[in-house]
Amino acid sequence: MSSTPPTHIHTADGSSEIERRLNDDVASARAQVAKFEAEYEELLADPGVNQEDRDGTRTLLEAARATAAAAERALERFQGGSYGLCEKCGKPIAPERLEAIPDAVTCVSCR
Repeated sequence: MSSTPPTHIHTADGSSEIERRLNDDVASARAQVAKFEAEYEELLADPGVNQEDRDGTRTLLEAARATAAAAERALERFQGGSYGLCEKCGKPIAPERLEAIPDAVTCVSCR
């Protein structure tokens, strides 16, 4: 049994479906970061906004940044050939887990 991750799913034009999805995830996450950065800057510039609103938006911005970083790391693992392999035991991560959590770094056993 091979420990090679399932990185060879191809679409009709030969491009990797997994890589396409990971690129889409990165783009979407970066767009969310940009959106929350703009909102946060607006709130900081408005003296009439209460601190609670600023804090809430800052929390959303931090979460968006973490999501973007995780998506970028998943894409880097794909491009480096280690995507889909558990970082703890080295065994393949189940395709169903990667479908549900594309940036998963551990298998179900090691989580």
